[in-house]
Amino acid sequence: MITKPQNWENVQAMTDRAKLPLGAYVCKVLKATVEGNQYGEQLLLGFDILEGEHKDYFRQEFNNNQNEGKKWKGILRLWLPKNNGDEKDEITKRILKGMVTSFEKSNPGYTFNWDEQSLVGKTVGILFRNEEWEYNGKTGWAVRPFRAISANSVRNGDFTLPNDKPLANKSSTGDANDTAFIGQQSGYTPVEIDELPF
Repeated sequence: MITKPQNWENVQAMTDRAKLPLGAYVCKVLKATVEGNQYGEQLLLGFDILEGEHKDYFRQEFNNNQNEGKKWKGILRLWLPKNNGDEKDEITKRILKGMVTSFEKSNPGYTFNWDEQSLVGKTVGILFRNEEWEYNGKTGWAVRPFRAISANSVRNGDFTLPNDKPLANKSSTGDANDTAFIGQQSGYTPVEIDELPF
């Protein structure tokens, strides 16, 4: 006979989570921060999907995740220029200019004032791509935020999906069909928008 586990009535059943289809979505920025590390500074934009069939996808995913230490997954990360004049920095500037232009086109009358907080509450299109991940010897693919585009580009279907991004240096063969995902832990604490955990 199987021994009934303790606290059985409060255990959340493991279920398959619906995956976000590859594509582009009209989104709303919920939080904006600048963080630095040894490689430079990054702009982090926490967002959720604002329109369509997948509206509030990241909020629902976060609320349904019963694991401790869970993280908000709707984050667009953008390296900021170092102004050192090298070729890589020029590409970083062009990507930043594309993001700023996307926000200005998506929000009539808005002009970016170099304060990242002015992006909070704004609408923008987010283009996603397939990226390969590796964790604890397993590998798989996930749909992740890639780049900002104008909201109307998303609404009109006027965008091209980026190429998939495979791992550069796989340390193992792993199981590419594994459906596990990084960061699953247990516990749930609701958060306010200004406390998004990233």
